[in-house]
Amino acid sequence: MSETIVVIGNPSEDMVSDIHDELKRRGRAVELVQTQDLPGTVRFGLSLGSAIDGFFALPDGRRLAFESVKSIYQRAGFDAGETIEDYTREEADYASNATLSAFTVVLNTIDAMVVNRPVYSGSNASKPYQIGLVEQHGFSVPRTLVTNQPDAAREFYETHGGNVIYKSISYVRSIVKRMNEEDLDRLDTLERCPVQLQECVDGRDIRVHVVGPDQLFAHFIVADESDYRYDKQAQIRAHTLPEPVRRQCFALARALGFVLAGIDLRVTPKGRYYCFEVNPSPAFSWYEVRTKQPITATLCDVLENAHALKPWS
Repeated sequence: MSETIVVIGNPSEDMVSDIHDELKRRGRAVELVQTQDLPGTVRFGLSLGSAIDGFFALPDGRRLAFESVKSIYQRAGFDAGETIEDYTREEADYASNATLSAFTVVLNTIDAMVVNRPVYSGSNASKPYQIGLVEQHGFSVPRTLVTNQPDAAREFYETHGGNVIYKSISYVRSIVKRMNEEDLDRLDTLERCPVQLQECVDGRDIRVHVVGPDQLFAHFIVADESDYRYDKQAQIRAHTLPEPVRRQCFALARALGFVLAGIDLRVTPKGRYYCFEVNPSPAFSWYEVRTKQPITATLCDVLENAHALKPWS
């Protein structure tokens, strides 16, 4: 029976090191694969056909067969892979992209629970696409415009009385900012790069972490900045969601294929819940350390019980 849990990522990230350390503390068979060690120090192979077979070749010479892997927590894609020192930048980029593309096949096809499979995480690559899926599952969403036409952006701004924010369209992290009159003078830059504009919804932010089929941790955030992640004075505390909203969060995470999900909500003064985004690889440690909610331990429970949860995952 497959028993090994594999943690893939950069151990300098708290999520990666905390999960690995907790599993070790529990006495579980766990292997840490550092993304910066792929594809040289840690190698892999995959055979595709009527049956899927493969292995990880670990730095100490051991070979870990895919069939012995119970579950995987992964943050691949956040670091470049190993390259030869005299590679040009173009060669290094090519090798890194080829490694990630090949490794994505492993994560999508291995017969083990993967938190989360890249094939599902792709919905977050286009935030406008994902917000359409969010609305289909019952959440309110802000009115949104994606455009590279300056006149359309100006009209959207004026229609909403200047109560507009702008943010990234892709999964690339950006700082959410409030649009102002000065921004109108540089709308011509949109012709080379489209922008996503949204009405600014008044209310308080709530980050929700869904872990597995039936565990959820909500965090209530009080901040002055539009993007609370960059507000050093932000106050964060554990929060209890109304039961209907809890059920919506579970249903949304499952519909998107996420074993772990970071859901960004905002509740208005009248109690209406808006959903802005669902993150497939959330940096949950930032919230855990502030609220003392046991997200790491709960995710380790899920990774340990992967066999029982496999029909769900």
